[in-house]
Amino acid sequence: MKVCARCGVVKDATHFRKDSRYADGLGSWCIECHRERNSEWARENRKRLTEKSAAYRAQHREAARASNRKCKQANRDRYASNHQAWAASNKDKRRATWAAHKAAKLRATPKWADFSAIANVYRLAAEAEKLTGVRMHVDHIVPLQHQLVCGLHVAENLQILPGAFNEAKRNHWPLPPHLQLFIERPAPAKQEAFNV
Repeated sequence: MKVCARCGVVKDATHFRKDSRYADGLGSWCIECHRERNSEWARENRKRLTEKSAAYRAQHREAARASNRKCKQANRDRYASNHQAWAASNKDKRRATWAAHKAAKLRATPKWADFSAIANVYRLAAEAEKLTGVRMHVDHIVPLQHQLVCGLHVAENLQILPGAFNEAKRNHWPLPPHLQLFIERPAPAKQEAFNV
């Protein structure tokens, strides 16, 4: 048993970090107090930490990307449940985002667009998802909303991609080199490709 020098509570030795600087081999603060103080320090130094993190990512792009991918893979379920909880409690923001996307799609749809061809691409994506078991998205090759370009919502500007690739692609134009390895612009999807 040991008394924490910060909170003054008597706790079991397992509640203290190992520290060879002390006679008993344990730190003077309990783990909870360390965690609390670290959080306080991070809040007080948010700007400094953000700048340091941005500088590191700029110098070590590939390592930062690999670390980010690894973290997302390891915590996929937690991220998904957090996102679902956020979406459930922020329905107004979700609706606003969806309305903005829908409006952009309407503005980018010319009068001469072949709506049956567009619907066919979405149908093929649904069939591909059913056959492969992989979540599929219909993606705009040239983004509908971008500072440099404005793609059209027409069948010729649509491609079927696995959801993960489309989410990684986001709104980039042109595609960054690390995404070009994964995404090739396919020829327009044909029904025969999905006939079993």
